[in-house]
Amino acid sequence: MEKTIMDVSRHQGVIDWTKVKASGKISGVMIRAMGNSAAGKPSAPYTDPQFARNYAECKRLGIPCGVYGYFKAATRAEADRELAYFRKLLTGRTFELPVAVDIEDKAQQAIGKSALTDLTAHCLSTVQSWGVYAMLYTGLWFGSTFLYMGGAALKPYDVWLAAYRSTKPSPGWPFGMWQYTSTASVPGVSTNVDMSHAYKDYASIIQKKGLTRLREGA
Repeated sequence: MEKTIMDVSRHQGVIDWTKVKASGKISGVMIRAMGNSAAGKPSAPYTDPQFARNYAECKRLGIPCGVYGYFKAATRAEADRELAYFRKLLTGRTFELPVAVDIEDKAQQAIGKSALTDLTAHCLSTVQSWGVYAMLYTGLWFGSTFLYMGGAALKPYDVWLAAYRSTKPSPGWPFGMWQYTSTASVPGVSTNVDMSHAYKDYASIIQKKGLTRLREGA
């Protein structure tokens, strides 16, 4: 059941997706759709320059894919602006894997654990309301320190946990994906790349629940 998921962004440059698929090393890909400003700087979302190509190539080759966006919001207004931007990138596209909200920025640490937890839950509930499989991405240290992981607000949402180590983490709250390295090597990718273990058959779950695209009117 465990599957290997690669995640990519502009940092991997132009990927030879034919080689990636032929390698047999991955079961799916999480593609960054929305980037943002440098760590600690005010929110300034942008479209990852490789997003459209990476998505198109995965579709051409039948590689299951999901997406993530880097969220830096420290206020509800900022979050709503980022969500609106992210939603536009998802419109008209289909996803076999989750749609992840990446929460890990230095700028968010100062607003307090309760406020950031509520803001994160707002982002996730909004993404879920679009009719896709919403997932939280965060690091083990960040999540444990700045979010009430496993609490009532975030409990409804699946977690993609980053912790670069050789043994599976046991943080005391559940997670469905574990990003275990940032230095994997995959044919067709010229740089190191992040790799995760997925403990659920997301493609099957998402297909059965009809969560592959934005719901009309959402």
